[in-house]
Amino acid sequence: MTGDLPALVTRVAAVLPTPVDDLQVAAMLESQGVTDQAAADQYGMDDVFALAHEVFRRLSATVVTRAVEIRETVRRSPHEVCHGLLYMLPSAVYPAVFMALSGPVMVRGMVFATALGWVWGAGTSWVAYRLLGLGLAGHAGRTLRLFGLVAMGLGLVGAILIALDDGAGLSLVLFVLAQTGFQAASGVLVFYRKEFWLTAAMIPACLAGLVHLVSRYNDALLGPVLLCGTVSTGLAIALAWRASFGGKQTDSGRRPAARALTLGALPYMGYAALCAAFLLYTDSRYVTSNLDLAIGVTPLVLGMGVVESSAHRFFTQAGRLVRRSRLPAQFRGEVWRILLRELMVCLLFLVGIGLALLVPLAWFGVLTSRGALLIDGHLVLGGAFFLGFVLARQGEMRWLLWTVAGVLVANIVSAEVLAQDLAPYGHVPIFLMSSIALVVLMLTALRTSVRQIRHYK
Repeated sequence: MTGDLPALVTRVAAVLPTPVDDLQVAAMLESQGVTDQAAADQYGMDDVFALAHEVFRRLSATVVTRAVEIRETVRRSPHEVCHGLLYMLPSAVYPAVFMALSGPVMVRGMVFATALGWVWGAGTSWVAYRLLGLGLAGHAGRTLRLFGLVAMGLGLVGAILIALDDGAGLSLVLFVLAQTGFQAASGVLVFYRKEFWLTAAMIPACLAGLVHLVSRYNDALLGPVLLCGTVSTGLAIALAWRASFGGKQTDSGRRPAARALTLGALPYMGYAALCAAFLLYTDSRYVTSNLDLAIGVTPLVLGMGVVESSAHRFFTQAGRLVRRSRLPAQFRGEVWRILLRELMVCLLFLVGIGLALLVPLAWFGVLTSRGALLIDGHLVLGGAFFLGFVLARQGEMRWLLWTVAGVLVANIVSAEVLAQDLAPYGHVPIFLMSSIALVVLMLTALRTSVRQIRHYK
């Protein structure tokens, strides 16, 4: 049945008058909802690729194709792999904060500030990159400043409520504000590729934390260390504010409606909230525990830059593959191998960071089997985060939200029911198995979506 092909060719020509190749036509057909089944039932073709090949052949007979230059809307920073290290810099003064606040109070403040920064930062980044991609650099800068101020306001309100409940007072409020401010500032500086500025701002806090460590946490240094931490946070915020005014601030496009931006950001904020809940539900109970448990999340945080970089590198390689592939089967097989290769590279980097932590812990006799399992769980979760980045960029947000929510609920229910029976390991093996489940489920989803060319055009 090929009677509908001329009409389809006409329709494609109206949208894509000069396609580069049949793969570009396939991407357009997929974006309009043409499936393999529809290609077979309506046009008598084996699949979408065969249909696209025929459409492209007919278009090529009447239209001279031209080369199209492919550009990335936002260039990636060469220092992206170091982002995890930047996110760890405030931890240099955490021992001093722990001494100034009681353990449970610090944990509540840290969990709140981390969750707020994670969720709010996801929405802020999506809106800012969206505006920048539309040629609205000025609006992007104003959005970053506005959202940063709102984050600080939300942090202040939340900190006051926690302080009133715990009786912690001003110290907790200042800690939450500093943590929230650093997260907002780091997001802005990373957005503008000013990682060096962020590193320079944190030098006072890192040096003070190092001196505090060498002094074996002398009480007399508590005030100066906290002061240096406050100075570093203030510098980071000031530099982020300045960066938001820099660069090309011209607006060459039309700004989308606020409602459209809000609705577009909500799924990403929801996904960030679920990821934060999944991670913090287990980690928050070990912040003040034994050393190997307290720092179990460290390899994941240090490796987040590698996770992000691997996801971006996958899309770069997949885009190149689209432009050089001529056969659908070749593309489908190769793009899947590229995904698995980047996943392995990501996991190998994380394992390397994990070993760099496990070996010293074992050498000094402070590594337990439970601590090793917790570190392993975070390494696996890093792989899940990589796959989540890929799925999110492919627009599979609804699937991500339902899947991560389901695994989170299963993790919590299992932990509440089985943790005592699994003593002394408790929540740790459940966290590890839940992380593995996320990787398996995401790979299952990507087995289909990763082969759709429209994601790389």
